[in-house]
Amino acid sequence: MSETPKTILSATDFSETAANAGVLARELARRFSAHLHILHAVILLDDPHLDKDRSNQLEELLKSEDEVRRRVLEESIEEQYGVDITPHMVRGIAPGEVIVETAESLGCGLIVMGTHGRRGLSHFFLGSVAERVLRTSKIPVLTVRGDVVINPDGISKILVPHDFSDASDTAVRQAAIWASSLGARLTLLHVVEPVVYPEFYSVDVLSEELTERLVARSEDALRKTAAEFESGCDVDFRVEIGRAAETIADLAGPDDFDLVVMATRGLSGLEHVLLGSVAESVLRRCRVPMLAIPGGDH
Repeated sequence: MSETPKTILSATDFSETAANAGVLARELARRFSAHLHILHAVILLDDPHLDKDRSNQLEELLKSEDEVRRRVLEESIEEQYGVDITPHMVRGIAPGEVIVETAESLGCGLIVMGTHGRRGLSHFFLGSVAERVLRTSKIPVLTVRGDVVINPDGISKILVPHDFSDASDTAVRQAAIWASSLGARLTLLHVVEPVVYPEFYSVDVLSEELTERLVARSEDALRKTAAEFESGCDVDFRVEIGRAAETIADLAGPDDFDLVVMATRGLSGLEHVLLGSVAESVLRRCRVPMLAIPGGDH
């Protein structure tokens, strides 16, 4: 992608979390002069055990609810000066699939949605619509937790974690485009993850001398990365020691940054269950909006 998105999809379930994401979606549409599509996914009830009369009753109920939702959706786009908005209600079996398929059919360059940031056992069983979209979308996905406070002055400070992979290069390139358009400052971050051995081995893996060398080399590599993209925006460089997901989430506080931009490799199936994803781990605890850039492994 060589420019800012010109068509944005904002997904809503009419919750406060979705409303929070919608605020940022409208602001980005205004700043990028983009057309904004607001989508509500209507999930179908497909139960083979229901008799015909009961099925017809539920269908009538869904139709009446659809009218209420449609009015709410239309009211949400009133008095949005400076932004072209089109509302959509699309039926489907799963909200994640509806969001991704609708964004692709409309030719959107960005999906914006809220996330509840579930963690622990409930997350394992219930999953997250945002994470499902994150894994399957071929276009960038901007997630906003319900408790995140959107900076009224806009996005001016962007944090970009980088692990020196091609996927991270793509994320830096996209972040630089956004920073240039929004007048924001970039901070490139590399996290050096120490190898942890059982205490039995009594091995000090990262000595102070080695740590200093790794930090220095990482800073040089980050500077070379920034030079390659010639972003034209102000760039800072930072290297930390620790677990990647935890370090990124801890640093990405609302007092220091307005947005995190990072790559996701789109793990799915058994590979995802076993290995997880740094991007998804950050998503669950990130205190500022997070822009996930597909890493090309879909």
